[in-house]
Amino acid sequence: MTNSVDRDHDIDNLEQALQDFVLERHILISLDFDGTLAPLVDDPEDSRMLPRAAQALFRLTDMPGVTLALVSGRAIDSLLRVASPRAEWFLVGSHGGEIVAPGDHHSYRAQVWVPPGLDEAFEQVVQDHSGTRLERKAFGLALHTRGVESSMATRAQDSARAACEEWHGELSIRVGHGILECSVLTATKADGVLALQERTGADATLFAGDDVTDEDAIAVLGPSDIGIWVGPGESTARFRLPDAQAVSLMLESLATRRINARA
Repeated sequence: MTNSVDRDHDIDNLEQALQDFVLERHILISLDFDGTLAPLVDDPEDSRMLPRAAQALFRLTDMPGVTLALVSGRAIDSLLRVASPRAEWFLVGSHGGEIVAPGDHHSYRAQVWVPPGLDEAFEQVVQDHSGTRLERKAFGLALHTRGVESSMATRAQDSARAACEEWHGELSIRVGHGILECSVLTATKADGVLALQERTGADATLFAGDDVTDEDAIAVLGPSDIGIWVGPGESTARFRLPDAQAVSLMLESLATRRINARA
């Protein structure tokens, strides 16, 4: 973990990196949602993007040479409900397993691949552990334990992990902030970001995220790209911001810099 001096140094370097970034002809701004654009909350359905972040992204959306993308562990339908994305944005859901192009948000339909028996096993875990919640996705199941007493959360995650490991067939297990997910997909956010870069032909990419699965995306960024880790914890990202509020301020600065660079 970086200390306070390192964090200050990161912020100074980030300012220069952003100034160079906005000078690129075509930039891709790809962002995790929960914990990055929206503060973490106990119930995932209560999550909402901070107003300042939304306003900054709306400004950037209307600028030439800027592509916006949300890159989330959420399924696309969940992302649509809580993020209220602009039609011009790319959406990457299920940790890179779902990619929806601008204009296709509401026509997209994902086929459900979760085995019924596995769904029943996770439902039983929720019934046995008070306060936990089950999120059903087209490609997996997510057990949410945020806000649950720590020993109860641990027992619930252990039970869910056992149910996933005992299931026949290849399944991926991912663990994040108060969540354990069991999925039929092996895609990662790295796959999502690389696909976005290929589709858009962007000259430089900015990615910001706060959880373990975001490290996959950070790892594939190039020397002209910007990787930002949000919050505490270990990360390979070159830059760090303390929370979603700081991300909002960074996006406001990015929008202003882009306008000034194109003037």
